[in-house]
Amino acid sequence: MKGIADAPIVRGFQNARRGLAFARTILRTPITPVSATAAIGTRLAERSAAFLDTLERGVFAYPDSPYRVLMEAAGYDLGRVRSLVAGHGVEAALERLCADGVYITIEEFKGLKEVRRGARTIRVTPDVFDNPLVSGGLAASSGGTRSGGIITSISPSNLRMGAEHLAVAIAAYGLQELPVMVWLASSHGASLWAVLALAAMGRASQWFTTMRPTRSLYLHPYQMAIHGWSRLRGIKLPVPIYVPLTDPSPILPWITRTRPRGCGVFTTPSSALRLALAARDQALSLEGVTFITIGEPLTAAKLAGIQGAGGRAFSSLGFTEFGRATYGCASPVGTDDTHICKDAVAVIRRRRTVDRLGSEVDSLLFTSLRPDARKILINMETGDYAALSRRSCGCFLDTVGWTEHLEGIRSFEKLNAEGRLFFGSQLIELIEEVLPQRIGGDPTDYQLLEQEDREGFTRMFLLVHPRLGPIDEAALLEYVAQTLRAEHATSAERWNETGTIQVRRQVPVITKAGKLMPLHHLGFEQPDPSNQVR
Repeated sequence: MKGIADAPIVRGFQNARRGLAFARTILRTPITPVSATAAIGTRLAERSAAFLDTLERGVFAYPDSPYRVLMEAAGYDLGRVRSLVAGHGVEAALERLCADGVYITIEEFKGLKEVRRGARTIRVTPDVFDNPLVSGGLAASSGGTRSGGIITSISPSNLRMGAEHLAVAIAAYGLQELPVMVWLASSHGASLWAVLALAAMGRASQWFTTMRPTRSLYLHPYQMAIHGWSRLRGIKLPVPIYVPLTDPSPILPWITRTRPRGCGVFTTPSSALRLALAARDQALSLEGVTFITIGEPLTAAKLAGIQGAGGRAFSSLGFTEFGRATYGCASPVGTDDTHICKDAVAVIRRRRTVDRLGSEVDSLLFTSLRPDARKILINMETGDYAALSRRSCGCFLDTVGWTEHLEGIRSFEKLNAEGRLFFGSQLIELIEEVLPQRIGGDPTDYQLLEQEDREGFTRMFLLVHPRLGPIDEAALLEYVAQTLRAEHATSAERWNETGTIQVRRQVPVITKAGKLMPLHHLGFEQPDPSNQVR
């Protein structure tokens, strides 16, 4: 018989109480650019102390922590790490730890490979990185293409910090007095995070989702308590409205009503592009519309499409296990020039081999510095690589103390077939620029899909939207071959020999998180006909 603590009514009461505490923390006082800048400054001043506190209470206090195992194997105790940080700073200390084997690769994090450092071998699963210093919170799930999703708990203090980060980004883009709407995949996770962050600024506006909500927010005690407390504070959270990816036009009237001042839109780059194309089809201008994009790279082609409709866009990098780690520079030198949220995260790079040919990239390693972090991450690899620099750009994000930049952020996980890996940047250009120019259509009409067949062979399917009509498939494959040969002749030869790349007339596939990735991996799954775009 279940204990009374397991009764649904008791669980519902406990969830409601946690939701009430969550809302109280987030909405206790309105967040402004001034207060957010001050909070960031305080965290920057205590950066080293916060990192060491996280290590002491979240790592060394737990014998089974994979980081403690790695550090002890490398000869580090807490005292030695303290000395390292005091003498060289956080990033230099992390680089030394990384050189001595204290890091986790993306394959290790996902449990695909054992962690092997010298004679030590351990196997980890994503849940061992849960932060033991955080109990309860808003549940969020990752929406990548290779896994079923990793559940992460977001504490109220962590969400409020993220709201402060978003507040300074909004100020940097000149959106302080303008409405900001959310258009993301679902009515929970990143969508709810963004809505609550905007509510903490008193900025809750329209909320659109690209997936039909499966149930009302008000049916869950945790979320019901958040809405109830918000109303008591005079903040009415918007109700999510379903707007399919296939037809973003219902959003356009809302944007039109914000004229002539303009508005902000928190969404993915591909959704921003589809909205721009819909505006173009209706002869509407997006002048004054600023997109803050998440979830996938803001490529030059997507940005050009958005700008062609009169809008502008800024990139950001984040992942569910941490949150927003960067926000786009307001004076960028490149399409995806972003500032690292230095008060909450440290970023270093590690040179690593990514294929059997010995190809190398500067893999990004992230470390969560705060004790209230979503997960304990120390030199955690995300599967991305980028250029890392420190410079003064003069934009508002620079003045708050975010002086490190990431640019050219791309994934090195994608497209590994027949023992040959091909980097994504050249293929993204092919999908988003070359093929639309030579064949027709726009970047949302093409996608490279990696999928294993029933025999276990990995195939690359070049998806081409059926609406483009008859095409010369031989010419299409030749464009792909030219791109491959220009960068990786050996991979091109092998893939051509084995017939790895094939053309498929199909609507491009989106991920569970509503992302349309130029390069997509399905494993053994079959495309869901209802989960498609344009």
